[in-house]
Amino acid sequence: MKISNFYGILTFNDRIMKSKLSHEVYKRFKYAIKNGKPISKELAECIAHALKEWAIENNCTHYTHWFHPLTGLTAEKHDSFLQFDENFSPIERFKAEELIQGEPDASSFPSGGTRSTFEARGYTAWDPQSPCFIMEGKKTNTLCIPSVFLSYNGDALDKKSILLKSIKALELSAKKLLNVCGFNVPERIFVTTGPEQEYYLLDQKVYRMREDLMVTGRTLIGAPAIKGQKLEDHYFGNIPDRVKYFMEDVEISLYKLGVPAKTRHNEVAPCQYELAPVFEELNIAADHNHLVMTVLKKKAKEHGFALLLHEKPFKGLNGSGKHNNWSISDEKGTNYLSPGQNRKEFLRFLVFLVGVINGVYKHEKFVRASVATAANDHRLGGNEAPPSIISVFVGDALTKVLEGLKKGSFLEPEGGRTLEIGLSYIPQIERHNTDRNRTSPVAFTGNKFEFRAVGSSQPLGLPNTILNAAVGDSFDEISELVKNEVSSGKKTEEAILTALSKVLKKCYKIVFNGNGYSREWQQEAKRRGLSNLRTTPEALKSTFGNRKERDFLIKMKILSDRELDARLNIKYDQYSKIIEIESKMLVKMIKRYVRNAVYEQFRFFKSIDINNAVYFKAKKEMEAKTKALEREILNFERMEEEEKKAFFAANTILPLMNELRAIVDLLEQETDKKLWPLPDYDTMLTM
Repeated sequence: MKISNFYGILTFNDRIMKSKLSHEVYKRFKYAIKNGKPISKELAECIAHALKEWAIENNCTHYTHWFHPLTGLTAEKHDSFLQFDENFSPIERFKAEELIQGEPDASSFPSGGTRSTFEARGYTAWDPQSPCFIMEGKKTNTLCIPSVFLSYNGDALDKKSILLKSIKALELSAKKLLNVCGFNVPERIFVTTGPEQEYYLLDQKVYRMREDLMVTGRTLIGAPAIKGQKLEDHYFGNIPDRVKYFMEDVEISLYKLGVPAKTRHNEVAPCQYELAPVFEELNIAADHNHLVMTVLKKKAKEHGFALLLHEKPFKGLNGSGKHNNWSISDEKGTNYLSPGQNRKEFLRFLVFLVGVINGVYKHEKFVRASVATAANDHRLGGNEAPPSIISVFVGDALTKVLEGLKKGSFLEPEGGRTLEIGLSYIPQIERHNTDRNRTSPVAFTGNKFEFRAVGSSQPLGLPNTILNAAVGDSFDEISELVKNEVSSGKKTEEAILTALSKVLKKCYKIVFNGNGYSREWQQEAKRRGLSNLRTTPEALKSTFGNRKERDFLIKMKILSDRELDARLNIKYDQYSKIIEIESKMLVKMIKRYVRNAVYEQFRFFKSIDINNAVYFKAKKEMEAKTKALEREILNFERMEEEEKKAFFAANTILPLMNELRAIVDLLEQETDKKLWPLPDYDTMLTM
C-alpha cells in the first residue's frame, strides 16, 4: 500500500483544485490566499460550484461550516445541497453566499457575557487558507468548510479567528525586525507547528464499568497499580496487535484527510500511546489536530476501545500532553530558528532566539494561563510534565553563546560533534548542540521551541495565540532598540548585538537548563522573580483579569477588552463546572459503589473478630469527609460570582476531594476484591 496513492483524496487540495477549477480561477484564488486578499463573490461562486461537484462525486449530500467555539471542541450544522428549481424539481446547488457565510445559533455557545441568551444571531465565515475536507459517514459523507465564528457584534466567539490574527501580527513584527536588522525580508513569514498527541486506550467493557471515567475523563478514586509503569517496559515497546490495527485504521483515515501523521509508538504508562505529525503551517495544523482527536475517538469506539484525552486520567501514572513544536519560517523554506551556515545567518538566528526568550519572559504569566485548565492542573508539575513555573531551556552550547552575548561578545557555537560508541561498524552519530529537557515548559530543541506544557485535550488555538503574540511583542521591542542604537551612530551589527545584550540582561533569568521538578528550582525561581501559578484560577486572575498583563493583546489587535473579559468569565465558569461535576460524581460513587463494599468488609471483620483499627478509622473518616464535601458543594451552588466560585472550587472543594480519595484508596487496598464493585488500576491497565 502506497500512502501517496490516497493521501489527501478527501481534501480540496492543490491537485484537486487544478482539476476542478479553470486555470484562471485557480491562479486568482492562489494569489488571493498568498497575499491575504479578500475573495470576490464572483471567484467564490466558481469555487462553490467546484466544491459541490467534487463533494457530490465523493458521496456528500450535506455541507457544514466547521468551526472551533469556546467549548474547546468543534461545531457543525449540516445543510443539504438539495434545492428546487423554478418548476419545484429537486436539484443540487451550492452558492457563493453559502460557502462564504453561515448563520448558526450563537445563543447556546459560551460567550462570557458578550451575548444575552435571547440574542441568538452569530456568523461563521469561511477561512480559505485552510482546505475544505470531507468527513466520511456510514451512508453518506459531509463537506466541511473550515470557518471562524463571530457574534452579531463582531466579537470573536472562537479560537480560530484570534489565532489567525496572532499569526498575522507575528508576521508583521518579524518582517519589521528583519528589515531593521538589515536582513532580507521575505514575501511571507509563517509559524509552523507539529503537535505530538498523547492518549490512553482502554478496553470499552472495562471503561463502561467506571462512571468517573465516562463522565469526567479521569479516575476520581483508585488505589495505585501494583506494576504500573515501574518497570519502564511499555515505552517504545512492541505495539499490541489490537492497538496496531486501531492505529493503522486511524492513520488511513487521517491520510485521506491530508493529515500528515508520521510517528506512532507506545508512551511511558501502560495503555498510553502517541501520534505525531509532520510540521505544517499553524492554522492548518490547528485544524488537523482537531481532526486527529476526532478520528482517534471515532476509531477507538469502532475497535472496542475507549479513548482518554484527559491530561491525568490515572493518579500516579504519566499524564498526557500535546508537545507543541513551534517555529518560524518563510515561503523559501528558511527556518529562522535554525543557526544557519554562516556568521550572518547565525546572527539572524540569535535575534529570533533572543526574541522568543524575551517574549516568554515578558509574558510568562500569560504563557502559563494559555495552558491552564482543570485537567492540566493535575498534570503540570508531575513527574512527566513541566512545572507550572514557566522557564526556557536552551542547552549548554547556546548558554555559552547567550552568556557571552549578555556581556557584549559574539561567540559562535562549537561545531557538531560525533558520539564515540566503541563499535567500528556502527555509523557515526552526530550529536546535537542541545540536549532535550523534559522538565522545561518551553525548550529549544535545535530548530524549534517545544512548548511542552500544552495539555493533550487542548486545542492549539489559545496556547499558540498567546505564544505568537508574546513573541511578536518582543520582536517589536527589539526592533525599537536596534533602531535607537543605529540612530546613535552604531553600525547595524554592533547595534543588534548591543540591543540583544540589553534584552538578555533583563530576560535571561527565565533561562533554566536544570531539573524543573526539583524543590531547589522552585526556590531559585522565586528568587529570580518568576511566578508559580499552581491553579487555573490563579493563572486566570493574574492575566485575563489583569489589565496591565493583557494590554499587549489589545495593542496588537488580537483581542479586545470585551473579548478578554468574555474569555475570563468563560474560563472561570468552565473550571468551576468541571470541579462541580467531579465532586458530585465522587459523592455518587461513594454512595452507590464504595459504601456497600466497605460495610460488607466491615461486617466480615466483625464476624471473625478481626480488629482492623486502620480500616475502621478510614470508614468513619470516609463518612465524615463525604458529608463535608456535600456541604461545600451546597455552599458552592449558592455562589453567583464566577471568580469566587472558581477559587472556592480550587481551594476548598478540590482539596476535600483529594483527602476523600486518599481515604477511599486506602479502603480499596484493604477490601476483598470480590466485594469491590469497580475495576481496579491493574485490571483497567491490562490490555
